[in-house]
Amino acid sequence: MAGLKTELAKDPAQAAEATRVDATNGSVVLRLPPGTGLAVRYAYISQRGYYPDAPDKTNQDAVSATERLGGRPDLHLFSVYDGHGELGTECAQFVRDRLAANVTCQPSFPAAAPAALSSALILANSQLHDSPIDDCLSGTTACCALLAGRTLHVANVGDSRAVLAEGLPGAPLTARDLSKDQTPFRWDECLRVLKAGARVMTLDQLEGLKDPSLPCWTNEDDCDGDPPRLWSPAGLFPGTAFTRSIGDSAAEDIGVIPDPEMTATPLGPHHRFAILASDGIWEFISSQRAVEMVAKHDNPYDAAKALVAQAYKLWLQKETRTDDITCAVIFFDHEQEAAEAAGGSEAPEAAALQQPALVTPPQAAELPSRLGLLRTHSGKQAGMEVAEAIAAVTINAAASTSS
Repeated sequence: MAGLKTELAKDPAQAAEATRVDATNGSVVLRLPPGTGLAVRYAYISQRGYYPDAPDKTNQDAVSATERLGGRPDLHLFSVYDGHGELGTECAQFVRDRLAANVTCQPSFPAAAPAALSSALILANSQLHDSPIDDCLSGTTACCALLAGRTLHVANVGDSRAVLAEGLPGAPLTARDLSKDQTPFRWDECLRVLKAGARVMTLDQLEGLKDPSLPCWTNEDDCDGDPPRLWSPAGLFPGTAFTRSIGDSAAEDIGVIPDPEMTATPLGPHHRFAILASDGIWEFISSQRAVEMVAKHDNPYDAAKALVAQAYKLWLQKETRTDDITCAVIFFDHEQEAAEAAGGSEAPEAAALQQPALVTPPQAAELPSRLGLLRTHSGKQAGMEVAEAIAAVTINAAASTSS
């Protein structure tokens, strides 16, 4: 794991703020085995949020980079965690400290390292439940990037995000999301938790200001700060705005699961860098804007600093506080780009248009049959099914109350 440093401000008035920041010791150079044709430079920064009403609040984000995972020179793991709840810090650090060992102890490692990563995240959830940490209403996201040779595997639980920058030399870079935020804004996730017994309502709906029997949300930009949340039919909890997490044991009965969604992307010369970040970044910075900001820098450390600084600035422009803000930036330096192009490999123009390949580990493959999940539908059909499911839950809840 890369060494950390705490930057100290020269101005004493800024010293307290500066100690909020933990980071790699500049940009870290990581060389893959000969013949890979790829060198990696990475950096990460995690900055505690500004909370005027709670100046001693701890940073609930966590971040890690594990080089040579299990002693393998071709395997490297990068992860970002965003804790939540009263013990969010403890949850995020608990998973961070155990994930690498969880991966390497899986029977599928190293032959099927992505499947091992999926299993490791699910194992971390069980370990957290069994630990002294009370994760009833606390937990963490986990967004992990496993670099296996020239393939980037992403495993995501929650609403942190991984983004890949791609583009031909001299052309503008395009952001490609390698993960999808797992929230009730996604019809497939909303339907899944409804089928598991959750009530999905905004706070306005919960308080009777809006009709609780109909979905009143469309997307995050139009929710006016009142996103749909998951509620137990037994009471006003847990109120999570996400549909998957590690921890949150009280929410498992209503469909909140630790099973990651995974993608696999073979890296080509048109892939320039990747960004992993908590929603402290994504709240006010789009994936495309983040890629454009990073592209202005020639090293990942300066790029990460710029992203965190801009996110912090935007938070204070919009709110009276900031969230904890964490990101990891991974640069891909293609040492044999010219040789590969001359060797007749796939044309970058075609490869740049490819979506990341979906990978379903064994545990995830069993999930639909285990929970009776629904297939993904078109937006219109899914919206109708969500409305019908919410109406059914509302009717059942009313019947239970009257009886």
